[in-house]
Amino acid sequence: MAAKVVIPVVGKRGKKYDIVKLVEWKAKEADQVEKGRVVLSVETEKASCDIEAEDSGLLHILVDEGGKAMVGAVVGLITQTKEELEAFQKIPPEKLAQQV
Repeated sequence: MAAKVVIPVVGKRGKKYDIVKLVEWKAKEADQVEKGRVVLSVETEKASCDIEAEDSGLLHILVDEGGKAMVGAVVGLITQTKEELEAFQKIPPEKLAQQV
């Protein structure tokens, strides 16, 4: 089962934002990532946040850098095997994000 890369609540001083911009993926598609490693940086108008991998495995990116996503949205997956990654890569990202 793949681990999800999910957009967290981002905000400072009591102000929370619902939509964030994906600034930089710290790993590329299919790269091996380790649990606890920063895999993505996101920002709002006034706040930024780094997102860490919840598990170790192979990264599958669903939303590209520069894209926007809602808090709680799945923007990437971390698969355990190359076969699982390849299966996910065959599904359009927007459809896959709704299924997981």
